[in-house]
Amino acid sequence: MISFSNIDVLAICKELDEVLQEGTISNIYEVDGLLILKIQTKEREKKNLIIERDMRINLTDYDYPLPRYPSQFILSLRRFLRRRRILRVYQHDFDRIIIFELFNADSAPWKFVIELFNKGNYLLIDEGNRIIIAKKYLKFKERDLLPKKEYKFPSPRGKNFLEIQKTEFKQLLMDSNDELVRTMARSINISGIHAEEICFRAGIDKSIKSNELSEEQIANLYKSLKKLRNEILFGPIQGQVILNEDENYGRFSPIKLEIFRTRKKIDFESFNKAVDEFYSKIDSLRLKPPIGGELKGKIEAQEKILARQLEYIEELKEKEKKYYEIGDHLYNNFNSLQRLLDVIKDALKKGYSFNDIDMKLKKAREEGIEGTDFYKKILPAFKKVIVEIEDKEIELDLYKSIGENANFYYDKGKKAKKKIQGTITALSETKKKLKQLQEEKEKKEESYAYLIKKPKKKWYEKFRWFISSDDFLVIGGRDASSNEVIFNRYLEPHELVFHTDFPGSPLAIIKNPEKKAIPEKTIQETAEFVASYSKAWKEIWGYADVFYVNADQVSKSPPAGEYLPKGSFMILGKKKFLKNISTKLAIAVWLIELEINSFEEKVFYPKVVSGPISAITSRYDNHVLLKPSRSGLSKGKLADKIKNLLLHQSDSSMKKWVKLLSIDEIILYLPPGFSEIEQKD
Repeated sequence: MISFSNIDVLAICKELDEVLQEGTISNIYEVDGLLILKIQTKEREKKNLIIERDMRINLTDYDYPLPRYPSQFILSLRRFLRRRRILRVYQHDFDRIIIFELFNADSAPWKFVIELFNKGNYLLIDEGNRIIIAKKYLKFKERDLLPKKEYKFPSPRGKNFLEIQKTEFKQLLMDSNDELVRTMARSINISGIHAEEICFRAGIDKSIKSNELSEEQIANLYKSLKKLRNEILFGPIQGQVILNEDENYGRFSPIKLEIFRTRKKIDFESFNKAVDEFYSKIDSLRLKPPIGGELKGKIEAQEKILARQLEYIEELKEKEKKYYEIGDHLYNNFNSLQRLLDVIKDALKKGYSFNDIDMKLKKAREEGIEGTDFYKKILPAFKKVIVEIEDKEIELDLYKSIGENANFYYDKGKKAKKKIQGTITALSETKKKLKQLQEEKEKKEESYAYLIKKPKKKWYEKFRWFISSDDFLVIGGRDASSNEVIFNRYLEPHELVFHTDFPGSPLAIIKNPEKKAIPEKTIQETAEFVASYSKAWKEIWGYADVFYVNADQVSKSPPAGEYLPKGSFMILGKKKFLKNISTKLAIAVWLIELEINSFEEKVFYPKVVSGPISAITSRYDNHVLLKPSRSGLSKGKLADKIKNLLLHQSDSSMKKWVKLLSIDEIILYLPPGFSEIEQKD
């Protein structure tokens, strides 16, 4: 599998530093060897950083399944890393080492060190350069990675690619009897692929012996090295996934590589995006393995048994019908058939051969002699005679009466009927086994971690929001900061602004870009939205008064000598009050069908939506109703219960997608304080 080179680390660190600097680590998880850090950026965007110990580090747009129960290592990391601010992200000494410098209010910054070599390691280093936590504690010849011991970086593997001078470069080539590409990869601490790139750009065979190079060739190689170095240091970082000859993903690169000039490539807006796309394909297969062959084989075997049993029952039914009909035919023609048997037995007693009897009876039948019309032929070897009744040939035992022959067929019909009952019982058991296996398969499928890319968020999804019953978008702040953002960036003329007369409620607006008349139902729903996300919910008031005004009545300019705190506003003119607005909410799951999919016919991404009951229940069948309650559940326990209810309500084909709902995401949409789930009517 492709792992990060020194150049890849350099490129990704530049991008990560730009995005994550001044961001805050909010949580840490580990899934199947992948470390996932949830980070809130300084722009208040939520990012997921994924680290694979000896492979790569990148931000991901994919939703990775998060375990409910963290390991002791993760608990320790959470204890030290949560709520820490990232000061910067950088590469150490052009090595495959990434350092997150973390804010520490008391003294010098701490460091979170990621080593992408020797099967990888994560280490938390304090201000005294001592190891606080490590994924693996190890002892090496030149350094020890042990608790409370000083952390030392590994010695450089070769000359620093970014700093090597021409004389040093020439000397290491002249001192080596190895192939050129091997010498460069080992002595300059760059990957084999980048050593090949330098050779290719210089027009020199990579397999030539290093100490056989001419002065001109060495000059061209160093010139090629410097050009590649300048592209990396000063050129724009690009994101490319390079395809193999079979058009599968082959590798990724932050720069254009001439050795792959003839290969097809996919360009991305950043190196991070290219890496995320590349590894998501691998992780999708790893996190979503196919159904086990043993279970699949058992299901197929039971399906074959079921099919054979159904066929056998139909065969037995035909036999039962056939044998009873034969018995009935024999009794319906009892006298004629008995006379025929008696004639044959008398002839045999008189010394006639079977052949003579057969010829005489056939001749008699042709002449229409009474009693021979049923006769067909004799089977001498079996001592049987075949008669034909209503186009059906029936075998009769010559030495049994017609009654005995009829009972023989009735018995065969009874046996067929008995076998039908036995097979039906066996069929029931087969169906039961098959159902159990299919349920086991469904449970396994539901438990699989579908790796899907989150759809791009709409601008309003950074706030609380809902679509009213009249199709108006309503947005509300989550806190004082987002109230300010809504006022400063998104409030337009012809829109209505909602709030309460007490602090601790969202500033909500009904977006009205088409300048329509806003219906009363939308006004009522927005008032319920504001009341439910206000202090009234936390205080278990049950009701709250909400007012609304026109956009031009809201101001951030206080009277002279006064100060408006963050998230507060001046209201000019008359307010329109809506009295005793109830505090009730609906939480629903919204399944968005995604366009791209490698594993299923359809893929859905689950999103949480919340809002007033009438607006949510009219749009989403799968929902839960909430109300404030002193004896209710805290947000964490409530979110867990909501997810279970939404799963229970889901159609069986959709459960696997609803299962992807993040508990953290549900918590984000819950009102403050304690709540309980209200039973639907």
